[in-house]
Amino acid sequence: MVFIKSAPDFNARFSKVISSFRIMSLKTIVKVSHVSNLSDARYCAGMGVDMLGVGVISSHQDYMAPPVFQEIRGWIAGPKIVAELYGVSTREEIRAAVETYAPDYFELTLDEYLKFGSALSLPCLVNCGETMPAASVIDPQKVSHFIAGERLSCKDLPERIPVMIQVTTVPSLKEKLAQGCFLGIVLEGPRQSRVGMTSYEELGDLLEALEDD
Repeated sequence: MVFIKSAPDFNARFSKVISSFRIMSLKTIVKVSHVSNLSDARYCAGMGVDMLGVGVISSHQDYMAPPVFQEIRGWIAGPKIVAELYGVSTREEIRAAVETYAPDYFELTLDEYLKFGSALSLPCLVNCGETMPAASVIDPQKVSHFIAGERLSCKDLPERIPVMIQVTTVPSLKEKLAQGCFLGIVLEGPRQSRVGMTSYEELGDLLEALEDD
């Protein structure tokens, strides 16, 4: 299997790579968080990722400016777009995110969900970290999935809401898949080592381990 180690290398070889693995089929739902540019989005789409997370709050470190997103939206047709609302402070920011990014889902912390729940017009991925909330505080009609921290296991999960688990290493990924209770995997997007240079090696290893046999 071919893995691309940098954004320029990816852009030069994209068509060849896609024809080589014909969009990977993955074992479960996969979301990649904090996608930062078109090369990241192309790589993830070609590897069969289901959801791409983009930062939509301008004060947050992972914010993606609208012109960058529009370039992605004009090219990507497969993965669903998750508007990462981390750092949201007003209802107007939520409305602006819908108008500007036209996402399929929202993603935010539990505290943010509880504060802005009535303003959330799309299905939500609620990041609960290492502590799952009581079922009574969640509206199952609004919450698509919880996102759990990597240290949680099956015994920690609620009954009513599907849970996706964050993973950062291949051994952890294999362990979570073997447990069989998580209904999706959340991976971190690649970080640029310098402008225009991004290593996809770690993300590629995780996605390879997720490839359906």
